[in-house]
Amino acid sequence: MGDFNFYRSLANRNKPGGNLHDTFLFNEAIGHLGLVEPPIKGRAYTWSNMQQNPLLEQLDWFFTSVNWTNDFPLTEVLPLAKVTSDHVPCKIMINTSIPRSNLFRFENFWTEHSDFMSVVDNAWSQQDSHVNAANNLAAKLKRLRYALKFWSKSLSNLNLLINNCNVVILFLDALERRALFNTERNLRNIVKAKVTKLLHYKHLYWKKRYTVNRIKLGDECTKFFHAMATISYRRNSIPQLTNDDGAVINDHAGKADMIWSSFRGRARVTTNPTMVFHLAELITPHEDLSSLVTPFSESEIDDIVKRMPPDKAPGRMASTGTSSRSVGT
Repeated sequence: MGDFNFYRSLANRNKPGGNLHDTFLFNEAIGHLGLVEPPIKGRAYTWSNMQQNPLLEQLDWFFTSVNWTNDFPLTEVLPLAKVTSDHVPCKIMINTSIPRSNLFRFENFWTEHSDFMSVVDNAWSQQDSHVNAANNLAAKLKRLRYALKFWSKSLSNLNLLINNCNVVILFLDALERRALFNTERNLRNIVKAKVTKLLHYKHLYWKKRYTVNRIKLGDECTKFFHAMATISYRRNSIPQLTNDDGAVINDHAGKADMIWSSFRGRARVTTNPTMVFHLAELITPHEDLSSLVTPFSESEIDDIVKRMPPDKAPGRMASTGTSSRSVGT
């Protein structure tokens, strides 16, 4: 930690300019050492030239290793008040809590379990009384989500199973004074195959929680995915807010009330927006809009489904390629 006198991108300063070559060298050194950066909560810049129209930059950086993030996942960097120095003093905290959303997540390794297809078949084959096809499909998806969530709770903890398998393998390896019996050798092979599969499940679990796929070592980066997922959770938290009177709000209820009051106040205010671009140059006009009310064909729906990535949640508009319409996936 400290004043490195470098920034990682040109966005780390409030004015245009800067040395892009130095950013490349700094990022290359960070990547070569395999460092992990805990984010600074509540501040975008850590240095100021103290002028009337100040130049603001982030020159102070804090780095840990992947092993540190795994052992101490609650590490957080909090800025303090700048009194005399032109740098913002920061405090390292390890006893903070990381907010976790209570959302349903489909795990990719579920499909490799032997009971997965039977759970899906039992939930999907149940009959629904809805007349509308869309409501019927929504009910099936909702029931399937509940069934998978309930079934996932019966799965054993991956870390516990991996540790137990390792204990068995270590015990059998300790019998090196004699040759293993056939039953012992078969047991070791079965447990070894089991722990290999469990490590594969763990890798898929953490890889899904960190969306950057350009990883150099591929399957060897489970700890890296774990650390980056922890960093992402911590970056999305809001430790404090400052109200209009300058008071700092730290408790959850106070922050929720402040955000709600700000949203309610902005929603009731009507302003005169300024259009910064010309719509006629961006949107191609269509005189015949009859295709928008035409029912979707099965071929269009099948084409959209085939284009969807198998391990990604659909969240944007996808063009069918067969007509001028767009289908929300």
